[in-house]
Amino acid sequence: MKLAFVFVGGHKETWVTEFSDEYQKRLSFFVSTDVIRLRPSRLERGSRDQKCLDESSAILKQLSKDDVVILCDEKGDELSSPALSKKIVKLLERGKQRLVIIIGGAYGASDELKARADWTWSLSELTFNHHFAQVISLEQIYRAFTIWKGLPYHND
Repeated sequence: MKLAFVFVGGHKETWVTEFSDEYQKRLSFFVSTDVIRLRPSRLERGSRDQKCLDESSAILKQLSKDDVVILCDEKGDELSSPALSKKIVKLLERGKQRLVIIIGGAYGASDELKARADWTWSLSELTFNHHFAQVISLEQIYRAFTIWKGLPYHND
Protein backbone atom coordinates (compact mmCIF):
# COMPACT_ATOMS: atom_id res chain seq x y z
CA MET A 1 0.00 0.00 0.00
CA LYS A 2 1.14 3.48 -0.85
CA LEU A 3 -0.07 6.77 0.58
CA ALA A 4 -0.46 9.95 -1.44
CA PHE A 5 -1.61 13.44 -0.61
CA VAL A 6 -2.91 15.56 -3.48
CA PHE A 7 -3.00 19.24 -2.60
CA VAL A 8 -3.93 22.33 -4.58
CA GLY A 9 -1.47 25.10 -3.78
CA GLY A 10 1.30 25.45 -1.25
CA HIS A 11 4.12 25.85 -3.77
CA LYS A 12 5.21 29.28 -2.60
CA GLU A 13 4.84 28.96 1.16
CA THR A 14 8.14 27.58 2.49
CA TRP A 15 6.67 26.79 5.91
CA VAL A 16 4.05 24.54 4.28
CA THR A 17 6.59 22.66 2.17
CA GLU A 18 9.01 22.32 5.10
CA PHE A 19 6.26 20.86 7.30
CA SER A 20 5.10 18.60 4.47
CA ASP A 21 8.63 17.33 3.89
CA GLU A 22 9.05 16.54 7.60
CA TYR A 23 5.78 14.61 7.87
CA GLN A 24 6.31 12.85 4.56
CA LYS A 25 9.63 11.65 6.02
CA ARG A 26 7.93 10.54 9.24
CA LEU A 27 5.16 8.73 7.37
CA SER A 28 7.69 6.91 5.21
CA PHE A 29 8.58 4.87 8.31
CA PHE A 30 5.13 3.23 7.90
CA VAL A 31 4.32 3.49 4.22
CA SER A 32 5.70 4.91 0.96
CA THR A 33 4.32 8.46 0.86
CA ASP A 34 4.05 11.05 -1.91
CA VAL A 35 2.90 14.65 -1.71
CA ILE A 36 1.59 15.93 -5.04
CA ARG A 37 1.07 19.68 -5.30
CA LEU A 38 -1.06 21.08 -8.09
CA ARG A 39 -1.06 24.71 -9.09
CA PRO A 40 -4.28 26.60 -8.40
CA SER A 41 -6.33 27.72 -11.38
CA ARG A 42 -5.24 31.12 -12.66
CA LEU A 43 -8.80 32.34 -13.18
CA GLU A 44 -9.99 35.39 -11.27
CA ARG A 45 -11.86 35.08 -7.95
CA GLY A 46 -15.11 35.93 -9.74
CA SER A 47 -14.82 32.64 -11.65
CA ARG A 48 -15.08 30.52 -8.50
CA ASP A 49 -17.22 27.76 -10.05
CA GLN A 50 -14.88 27.36 -13.01
CA LYS A 51 -11.82 27.48 -10.72
CA CYS A 52 -13.33 24.66 -8.65
CA LEU A 53 -14.06 22.61 -11.79
CA ASP A 54 -10.56 23.19 -13.22
CA GLU A 55 -8.80 22.26 -9.98
CA SER A 56 -11.04 19.23 -9.41
CA SER A 57 -10.34 18.04 -12.95
CA ALA A 58 -6.60 18.31 -12.31
CA ILE A 59 -7.01 16.28 -9.11
CA LEU A 60 -9.07 13.60 -10.85
CA LYS A 61 -6.26 13.17 -13.40
CA GLN A 62 -3.96 12.17 -10.52
CA LEU A 63 -6.20 9.28 -9.48
CA SER A 64 -6.37 5.72 -10.73
CA LYS A 65 -9.58 3.72 -10.67
CA ASP A 66 -8.18 1.45 -7.93
CA ASP A 67 -7.25 4.22 -5.49
CA VAL A 68 -9.03 4.53 -2.17
CA VAL A 69 -9.84 8.25 -1.97
CA ILE A 70 -10.36 10.42 1.09
CA LEU A 71 -11.62 13.91 0.31
CA CYS A 72 -11.20 16.57 2.97
CA ASP A 73 -14.32 18.71 2.98
CA GLU A 74 -16.12 20.74 5.63
CA LYS A 75 -19.26 18.62 5.13
CA GLY A 76 -17.47 15.35 5.85
CA ASP A 77 -17.32 13.21 8.97
CA GLU A 78 -15.53 14.61 12.01
CA LEU A 79 -13.60 12.03 14.01
CA SER A 80 -11.36 11.97 17.04
CA SER A 81 -7.75 11.01 16.35
CA PRO A 82 -8.24 7.43 17.67
CA ALA A 83 -11.39 7.03 15.56
CA LEU A 84 -9.52 8.37 12.53
CA SER A 85 -6.80 5.78 13.12
CA LYS A 86 -9.41 3.00 13.07
CA LYS A 87 -10.96 4.42 9.90
CA ILE A 88 -7.57 4.59 8.15
CA VAL A 89 -6.84 0.98 9.10
CA LYS A 90 -10.21 -0.11 7.65
CA LEU A 91 -9.49 1.74 4.42
CA LEU A 92 -6.01 0.22 4.21
CA GLU A 93 -7.48 -3.24 4.73
CA ARG A 94 -9.33 -2.93 1.43
CA GLY A 95 -6.08 -4.11 -0.13
CA LYS A 96 -5.90 -1.41 -2.78
CA GLN A 97 -2.61 -0.12 -4.16
CA ARG A 98 -2.90 3.44 -2.90
CA LEU A 99 -4.73 5.53 -0.35
CA VAL A 100 -5.07 9.14 -1.57
CA ILE A 101 -5.96 12.10 0.65
CA ILE A 102 -7.16 15.17 -1.23
CA ILE A 103 -7.39 18.82 -0.28
CA GLY A 104 -8.75 20.99 -3.04
CA GLY A 105 -8.32 24.67 -3.57
CA ALA A 106 -10.01 27.63 -1.94
CA TYR A 107 -13.39 26.86 -3.52
CA GLY A 108 -13.58 23.19 -2.63
CA ALA A 109 -14.32 20.19 -4.83
CA SER A 110 -16.61 19.58 -7.78
CA ASP A 111 -19.56 17.19 -7.56
CA GLU A 112 -17.61 14.73 -9.73
CA LEU A 113 -14.67 14.73 -7.32
CA LYS A 114 -17.00 14.39 -4.33
CA ALA A 115 -18.65 11.40 -6.00
CA ARG A 116 -15.24 9.78 -6.60
CA ALA A 117 -14.34 9.90 -2.90
CA ASP A 118 -14.67 6.71 -0.88
CA TRP A 119 -14.95 8.76 2.28
CA THR A 120 -15.25 12.46 3.09
CA TRP A 121 -13.39 13.73 6.13
CA SER A 122 -13.95 17.04 7.89
CA LEU A 123 -10.85 18.25 9.70
CA SER A 124 -12.89 20.46 12.04
CA GLU A 125 -16.01 22.58 12.36
CA LEU A 126 -13.60 25.50 12.00
CA THR A 127 -12.76 26.79 8.54
CA PHE A 128 -9.08 26.59 7.59
CA ASN A 129 -7.37 27.93 4.52
CA HIS A 130 -6.04 25.15 2.32
CA HIS A 131 -2.46 25.62 3.57
CA PHE A 132 -3.43 24.91 7.17
CA ALA A 133 -5.67 22.07 6.02
CA GLN A 134 -2.67 20.47 4.30
CA VAL A 135 -0.56 20.71 7.46
CA ILE A 136 -3.36 19.37 9.69
CA SER A 137 -4.11 16.44 7.39
CA LEU A 138 -0.45 15.37 7.24
CA GLU A 139 -0.03 15.55 11.00
CA GLN A 140 -3.31 13.74 11.71
CA ILE A 141 -2.52 10.90 9.30
CA TYR A 142 0.89 10.53 10.93
CA ARG A 143 -0.83 10.52 14.34
CA ALA A 144 -3.28 7.87 13.06
CA PHE A 145 -0.39 5.59 12.11
CA THR A 146 1.33 6.05 15.48
CA ILE A 147 -1.91 5.22 17.31
CA TRP A 148 -2.40 2.15 15.14
CA LYS A 149 1.16 0.95 15.79
CA GLY A 150 1.06 1.81 19.51
CA LEU A 151 3.92 4.30 19.32
CA PRO A 152 4.35 7.11 21.86
CA TYR A 153 3.13 10.19 20.02
CA HIS A 154 -0.56 10.54 20.81
CA ASN A 155 -1.50 11.17 24.44
CA ASP A 156 -4.95 10.13 25.66
